[in-house]
Amino acid sequence: MASPESSRTRALSVADVLRNRIFDGEIPPGSHLMEVTLAQELGVSRTPVRDALARLADEGLLTYQPNRGFLVRRFQPKDVRDAFTVRAALESLGCRLIGERGLLHPEQERLAAQLEAQRQVLHEQEWDAQQALRWQDMNLDFHYTLLELADNDWLTDAVRRARQLPIIFDSKSRPHDQAALALLYQRDHSRQALAEHYRIVDALAQREVGRAEALMREHILTNRDVLVRALGAGPSDAAGLAVRAGHAVFG
Repeated sequence: MASPESSRTRALSVADVLRNRIFDGEIPPGSHLMEVTLAQELGVSRTPVRDALARLADEGLLTYQPNRGFLVRRFQPKDVRDAFTVRAALESLGCRLIGERGLLHPEQERLAAQLEAQRQVLHEQEWDAQQALRWQDMNLDFHYTLLELADNDWLTDAVRRARQLPIIFDSKSRPHDQAALALLYQRDHSRQALAEHYRIVDALAQREVGRAEALMREHILTNRDVLVRALGAGPSDAAGLAVRAGHAVFG
């Protein structure tokens, strides 16, 4: 008989596989996830699959319908806007927590090194999918570094969940992969985002708590608006949208 720990580990592994397939677009919105089929495909019993599906439903990626079981959730433009709005509130709170205690010198050096790496990427001659993905990764690292410095696990978990949102694409457009997703953000906008990063770090270094908090809020809300426009959703809800690949990593 499997130990509770090994059963939990298998359930987490199954959840990781299914989550990645949803984000990669391999399992499209509205798909019906069958325990038996998934268990056979993944070479596990039905128990870890059942536990994994319940976990993904708790994360908001699946919905449960009586007599039908688990379905991949269909996200709408409002979900993207709402997730970014929540992030703006949470990550600005993180800046407040950092500002109230003050940045240590090694922490300032760490952030400065990240900003310099971002600057170098944005000033290279070519701006292609590879460079856009590098920027995307650096941007994500910067935001999670600030959350780490805020030193509040509840806050980090809440932001991580708000970021865990498949991106919405117009169903009439070509399928998008991570590279196409990254290129939705033009280099000029990314340079603007970097300038905002510099201002946020400066406010934190000066212990200007209110300014840092306001700058982070504006930064994320600006990125929200850019992303929604880039995806063709506009300022109001648009019909005919489908979930495609990618996490909501911008901002």
